[in-house]
Amino acid sequence: MFRLAAELKMRRLILGNLPFLGISYQGRERDRECRERFSDKNEMKRVMRVAIDYGTRFFSASSHRFNELAPLHLEAIREVEEEEGTEIILISCISVPLKIGGAGVNDYKRWKTHVVYEAERFGRDVLRRTLEDPVLNCRPAWRENLVSARPYAEAQLQRRLSIDWGSWEESIDRLSSWRVGWIEPGSETDFLALSRIDLLGELIDRTRDAGYRCLLGSHHLGVTARLLGEAGLRGFDGYVTPINKLGVMMFPTRREAEEAARESRDRGRMIIAIKPFAGGRIIRRPSSTSSGG
Repeated sequence: MFRLAAELKMRRLILGNLPFLGISYQGRERDRECRERFSDKNEMKRVMRVAIDYGTRFFSASSHRFNELAPLHLEAIREVEEEEGTEIILISCISVPLKIGGAGVNDYKRWKTHVVYEAERFGRDVLRRTLEDPVLNCRPAWRENLVSARPYAEAQLQRRLSIDWGSWEESIDRLSSWRVGWIEPGSETDFLALSRIDLLGELIDRTRDAGYRCLLGSHHLGVTARLLGEAGLRGFDGYVTPINKLGVMMFPTRREAEEAARESRDRGRMIIAIKPFAGGRIIRRPSSTSSGG
């Protein structure tokens, strides 16, 4: 772990994967353009080679189950690795298959549960920020569905929330032929931190038992890091979390998320920042020069 962590710190950059999978966070038309372009594996490989030319050797990836482009993306990584004679190390995100009884957890109810919890502690501005977040608003009817959703009851989560372990283990098994530096259980881990830390601990243990190091995806780092610290949860190396100057997808507030990231780093946790440009909303323009006059 220390060698990989040191290499990652030295190289700094990780090649993200969501545009390859048709997700731009910039609207349906831009998503369509990404899907059309990257349905051609050679287009994926062309971008990957540019990243390799700049010394990037850590790539993000999603499990085969994510969508129809995810298996193609993994194939492209393997082929580029072989063709370029280089080693690519993956940080592989796997969505946690949460169940309530026999049904999947509803994403809007999951987020509403967080909003209610966080608003009680950090004020009603949490609801406004969640409703107005530009990345979350890329989801269909985000505002309407979140407002109308009812949060899960604590007793319901304690009695009926579970993880589909068969699905989880199959997703991990299918990554066995790639060089995986870390498995990243997706941001559903926030929900487990809030409701069932025992299940999150089991998830980390099973991931490690399968031979993988673990990072936790978080969109609510300002709450999740505190809850896991209070519970003394161990076995994971750090967090994958949004960090950007607009505070996009940083909950409950940008300040709380930044403080949690600093405190976690000071305690030896890795912090891998995602969405540094807020899903394309922060654009660095070249500085202009003036000739005077």
